[in-house]
Amino acid sequence: MWYSGASSSSSSSSSSSGGDRPSQPPPPGLSGVAPGAGSVGVAVSSDGVTWTRGGGAVAGARGAGRAADVGMCLTPTGAEYWWTLDTCHLAVSDVQVFSNSSVSSGVGVYWMFYTGGDFSPLPAPQGLPGAEAGAEVEGLRMRPGLAMSQDGRNWARIEGEHHTGALFDAGEAGEWDALFAGHPCVVAAGPRDMRMFYHSWDASKGRFVIGLATSPDGFKWTKQGPVFDGSREQGVHDELGAAACTVVVDPDNRRFLMFYEAVAADGTRSIGAATSRDGRTGWARAPAPLLAPSAEPGAWDGGGVGAPCAVPMAGGRWRLYYAGRAAVDGGDGGGTGPWEGIGLALSAQGAADPTAQPFKRRTGAAGPAAQV
Repeated sequence: MWYSGASSSSSSSSSSSGGDRPSQPPPPGLSGVAPGAGSVGVAVSSDGVTWTRGGGAVAGARGAGRAADVGMCLTPTGAEYWWTLDTCHLAVSDVQVFSNSSVSSGVGVYWMFYTGGDFSPLPAPQGLPGAEAGAEVEGLRMRPGLAMSQDGRNWARIEGEHHTGALFDAGEAGEWDALFAGHPCVVAAGPRDMRMFYHSWDASKGRFVIGLATSPDGFKWTKQGPVFDGSREQGVHDELGAAACTVVVDPDNRRFLMFYEAVAADGTRSIGAATSRDGRTGWARAPAPLLAPSAEPGAWDGGGVGAPCAVPMAGGRWRLYYAGRAAVDGGDGGGTGPWEGIGLALSAQGAADPTAQPFKRRTGAAGPAAQV
């Protein structure tokens, strides 16, 4: 598992593959938009339930010890590399194994799609969760990046066409994704048909929106515009739009399933779902969230859940890994701090449609990481 996390101090050691900046807390005003901002770590498990993480950087172990080499594996570049997309923070959103003729290894390699933010402050637009309107927020300018690895622990950034090394830039002034382009998730839908779903805050609509970009090879991307933004009905779980998502193909019926952060009017996040036949248009939204913040008093995920990562299992079952944070001052919902743990929820037994019924938490599955 690759996840994002941040230290509460700047005392942690840096990764050899990430730069010279330790994993520091997100800048003020950022955690309401990018709760997973920090550095990237790797954890391992034999069953997908109990995970082992590391407290520092990966050691670069070889041989038999490599399987247990866990910890921080990609960090921000730091101010020394001021021109790059991820001087301030980064957050992983998708890791897959692809084989591509453009990669000379001859075998499949790990592709990590991540969000990088720089130190250039941007004024927060009206209504942006967790930030005061007009406040200058470092790290808010976010762009999608790509890194590759042969072992999943030692990563090399791949420079995109944008001058920062990003795969592409945020939009021009007035466009729906002008503020940032975050949380890229990629689906290999067919030969020369790679699709990236990412999200932004559309200032003209005052809501989070998910958009689509396409590529024949994973390196050169063309934006296709917004595709989904939840519901605008008052009081629903995604009244403020749809944020970070993951899109997968249902192996049983070949539909495209989108699991997304549903943002309520008060900023509380739950996990919603939508389906599409072609993965481009006609996204049909499930009317209720698949997973809501826990109602248990003092729950670690009582303030919000998000950053969904869905994994199909045998027998039509699904596992849903998710990030969570506690409620503010022990209240109900409205958490705006960084993600505080990773949990696991399971689809209903025998459910033909995983989006038709709520997922159930697997108790004891929370960890100290920040984002799947």
